[in-house]
Amino acid sequence: LKIMEQFSENPPTVYGFGHKPLYADVIDAIQSDREPYVTARDGRNALELVLAIYKSSSEGKSVKLPLETGSTLDYTGKFD
Repeated sequence: LKIMEQFSENPPTVYGFGHKPLYADVIDAIQSDREPYVTARDGRNALELVLAIYKSSSEGKSVKLPLETGSTLDYTGKFD
């Protein structure tokens, strides 16, 4: 969380803070017996949002969440 304190909500680049601080937080959370800053549910929700964007773009229409099915493999080669 030192990264969050240092940069608040303004990451140093458009790519954010990268994954290393998140990995370090997960390790610390396990060692400290606490919830990580980004939970597995957060990761699942982010992935579902990306899949919904892919689905919407592929089908040319709005989609509703939660998705019933979906995989990144469903979109292989569709956005080349």
